[in-house]
Amino acid sequence: MINFIIDAIGSVCAVMLVWYMVRAFVRKTQTKSLDDPNATDDYLQLITQVTGISAYDTFCKSAQEWRISADRMEQDFRRYLSSQSVPFYVQDFVRKSKRHIEQVYRGKGSSFTDKRLLLFYSVLMVLFWGGAVFVCFYVFPYIWPEELRTTIHLGPP
Repeated sequence: MINFIIDAIGSVCAVMLVWYMVRAFVRKTQTKSLDDPNATDDYLQLITQVTGISAYDTFCKSAQEWRISADRMEQDFRRYLSSQSVPFYVQDFVRKSKRHIEQVYRGKGSSFTDKRLLLFYSVLMVLFWGGAVFVCFYVFPYIWPEELRTTIHLGPP
């Protein structure tokens, strides 16, 4: 019974580790397409977060690059606020700045956080195994009845 519990704890830890690794791989390979309006809007919000400027300033900057008139930019911005439709020049600006913004937002070492979490789950798994071994060899022998202890040979090695 004890071996079954220890194996179950180890299996759960191994499944947690594999689940995390698969989740990290899927998140890393999963990229949002800028054709999706929600993705463009998300990146526009990310640009405003990282740079500290408003969405209006982002519209102004992207309109300057395409030499769009101020009146048209104002209309497009009002349309963006009312219906979340992003004009082509802002989509182009977001597409060009996507890689840079992701690096700034996530930090240059995005794999660093993945390594830290992998290390955390590995240490957690070792602690679970170590705790199970400690409980099995040093705690159970003192709380189990004598006749059961001698039957299954519990005790330190």
